[in-house]
Amino acid sequence: MGGTFNPIHRGHLALAAAAKKVFRLERIVFIPSGTPPHKKPGEVLDKESRYRLVKMAIRGRKNYYLSRIELDRPGYSYAIDTFVALKKKYRNAKLYYIMGLDSINEVLSWRKPLELFKMCEFIIGTRPGSKIRSFRRLIKFPPLQKEADKLNLIELKEAISASDIRQRIKEHKAIGRLVPKVVAGYIIKNGLYKDKI
Repeated sequence: MGGTFNPIHRGHLALAAAAKKVFRLERIVFIPSGTPPHKKPGEVLDKESRYRLVKMAIRGRKNYYLSRIELDRPGYSYAIDTFVALKKKYRNAKLYYIMGLDSINEVLSWRKPLELFKMCEFIIGTRPGSKIRSFRRLIKFPPLQKEADKLNLIELKEAISASDIRQRIKEHKAIGRLVPKVVAGYIIKNGLYKDKI
């Protein structure tokens, strides 16, 4: 499960739980991005803070793991590089890439996206108000038409976005229902997201 997790929230955890149940996944590996190429400098909280927040959020959850593979790799975090490494680590496993609909809608702007489809299937979480029309147009694009069977949608009831959470923090509004309690406590205690992020 990849993403900036800026910050991790209950929507991420709901997607992970649904994917695990529906696809009978043996394990979920959370992989926070190190330096995402699609984000401007200063737009994302520092990687060590995001890593700590994910670690807190998944602590005690069975078969949930956390990886530093993108955090420790120099340069930009590209999904293709991550899956090349995951293929070597989990040689006989079937790999899925779990993400939100907003992310998959940008897939054609990624590095070597069609090669990524050869390495994994996708589990895509949609939330109320998601850009499903953009997704439907995307899968009609000729190079992706033949890969459409590798794109699996899961509808979630949670309409939570990290950008909304960041805005609420700036406005001194409660976030306890949107993120795990321990995450909310850490964010407030350490004054995270109060600046320009």
